[in-house]
Amino acid sequence: MQGFSYNQLYSALQVWPLKSSAQYLASLNRIIYLGELRVIIDLDLDIFDVNDQVALAPAAATVPKPPGSQPLVFTAGIALGATSATLASPWTGTTGPYVVTFSDNEIQSVTLTNTATTATWPLPMAATATANAVVNPQFVVERNLWVVYSGVTKALVKRSFDFIQMYLAAAAGKPYYYADHGQSEWLIAPAADVNATAIKRRYVQRPPSIVVAQNTWIGDNVGQLLFTACLMESEHWLKADDRYADMKTKYYEELLPNARGEVMLAARSGVYAPLAPIASIPGPPAQAAAPAG
Repeated sequence: MQGFSYNQLYSALQVWPLKSSAQYLASLNRIIYLGELRVIIDLDLDIFDVNDQVALAPAAATVPKPPGSQPLVFTAGIALGATSATLASPWTGTTGPYVVTFSDNEIQSVTLTNTATTATWPLPMAATATANAVVNPQFVVERNLWVVYSGVTKALVKRSFDFIQMYLAAAAGKPYYYADHGQSEWLIAPAADVNATAIKRRYVQRPPSIVVAQNTWIGDNVGQLLFTACLMESEHWLKADDRYADMKTKYYEELLPNARGEVMLAARSGVYAPLAPIASIPGPPAQAAAPAG
């Protein structure tokens, strides 16, 4: 498939409509971001998964989820045409570019510096915005959780919040189950005892956006799929252009199957199921009996 860098993709979307509004041009980064998200979800690739672990304290009954969206507060509103602003408090995260959504729904690649209050972005603001913005989340959903118990890793089984309630009065021990509890943590049951030392997390994380990275795996390897996904999202802004159905057909019936065929080795090949039969491994061939005498 044809590859796209950020500048190539931005330019292609910019000149796509015969006539475009100022709102469409100001929304190109949002269109790209939404198109990327559609491709990431539809391809469902293992290469974007993250594996890490968090420590467990004795009697712990919750496990933190990876960080979601983070608020940004500036010292004042953002002016039309601005390319920088001052944060109300120093940035506590790592230094680098982040995908930020401003109050006018405009998306920018904002560079934030650890312990500093500076915030800069390359494209002038297309409209005024308030002092409140949001750093877009990277964490999407977990694949699996495991508990490290007495040095051995065992998978946890996901259950409902109501199911976990039956274990609230149980003695601490080896956790067997987990459930969602809001956007920031999971519940585990039974609560951990001293032998449960950590929870291993495997989860889907959005890769760095092409808006930030300029060149990405998706843009380089399935660029045509990304471009068509962006054209589908652009239909929300191109009110006189009624070709959403055409782009949807091209995306889902032509480009997506082709892309899945090209990257099938990177796609998920199986999910742990505790009730699935264990694959049998043939043993070594039996030795022939020794000749008599």
